[in-house]
Amino acid sequence: MIEIFELSKDFGDKTVLKRLDVVFENGKTTVVLGRSGTGKSVLLKLILRLMPLDSGRILVDGIDTTDFSESQMMDIRRRMGMLFQGSALFDSMTVFENVAYSLREHTKMSEMDIRLRVEEKLSFVEMSGTEALLPSELSGGMQKRIALARAMVTEPDYIFFDEPTTGLDPITAQTINELIKRVQEHTGSTVIVVTHDLESASFVAQKIVLLKEGEIYFEGTWDEFEQSQLEFVRTFRSGGKAV
Repeated sequence: MIEIFELSKDFGDKTVLKRLDVVFENGKTTVVLGRSGTGKSVLLKLILRLMPLDSGRILVDGIDTTDFSESQMMDIRRRMGMLFQGSALFDSMTVFENVAYSLREHTKMSEMDIRLRVEEKLSFVEMSGTEALLPSELSGGMQKRIALARAMVTEPDYIFFDEPTTGLDPITAQTINELIKRVQEHTGSTVIVVTHDLESASFVAQKIVLLKEGEIYFEGTWDEFEQSQLEFVRTFRSGGKAV
């Protein structure tokens, strides 16, 4: 479980997150919704401590990581997998090398065991047989799947998805949605999905958190989100059209 208390983050004179309080429950998929620039991706980066927070506290399984050093955070990050918005694959590495990277860097697994683990995760995302290809030889949807295999390869307790369906056609986007759902059901990981895609949210979410101007405006199930008569929820559901 990840617990966040009064988390704030500013960039110059722009406040992105304002005294945020939220709990990401163990073994559930939470979707963080919001307009562009409302701090959704920043929230993930703060949890991973890829950027410093300004104030507040972040607890991972009851451990207060707020003042952790970089070396202390490495132990926490090893329990987390991240699928970045642009996939963030290493261009000069093959698919196999990309997926195997964190195992080679952060574990003492043998090359045989690494190969078996990589093959297992590639099979899970239906990308077996692509091991020798470079990212430039893959479509955007295929790159997302490889990035998901890489996020899963260390068998983390937490998996984060940053705008996983952005830029994908509807059929490929639904394939990614189905994989997100399978990941949670298959691994029991705690999953956080950052998106503005309502179709994706409706398919994968067990809990919805809607941000507005750096604060939580709504928190609840998808059914509660659909039925809510709160003004901004209605506006967000309608894509900004008058309701």
